Amino acid sequence: MEKNIQALIEISRFYGGDNEFVIAGGGNTSYKNESYIWIKASGHPLATINEEGFVKLERSRLHEIAKKTYSEDVLLREQEVKKDLLNGVLNPELNLRPSVETSLHEIIDFPFVVHLHPTLVNSLLCGNHSRRISEELFGNKALYVPYTDPGYILFKEVEAQLAAYVQKYGSQPAI
Repeated sequence: MEKNIQALIEISRFYGGDNEFVIAGGGNTSYKNESYIWIKASGHPLATINEEGFVKLERSRLHEIAKKTYSEDVLLREQEVKKDLLNGVLNPELNLRPSVETSLHEIIDFPFVVHLHPTLVNSLLCGNHSRRISEELFGNKALYVPYTDPGYILFKEVEAQLAAYVQKYGSQPAI
């Protein structure tokens, strides 16, 4: 097993095993190199995940998703995106479904991505003054993205906001 996949498993189990970080098994993790991304497969809990719980996709296929225009119809769009995600899976015979957040993980310019919904963060982000408080706490180290539907819509919103952040600060945010 590649050492970075072992690290991904350890990171996933660390966060997944602590209910301060993960509520009811939610969240996902990924690792990417130049050619591939390994992301938690839907239905696999982070706390007990092993190598078989990650889907390996070709990053070049994910780049195509970023360039495409999909249907305005929500249900049709999600089917189209899901089909394109599945086209990027290296071992479709394993019947692993990549997270709907795969494209989001792809555009974050770090090899490891940990995407969680801890109670403390959720309580901050569900408040009326979440943007102001986030800026007070983290300054320009964090990218604040208002609530957006998960999946493709969230990916496109983060893609646009990341581009603006990079243009302003010269690198992607750590948070």
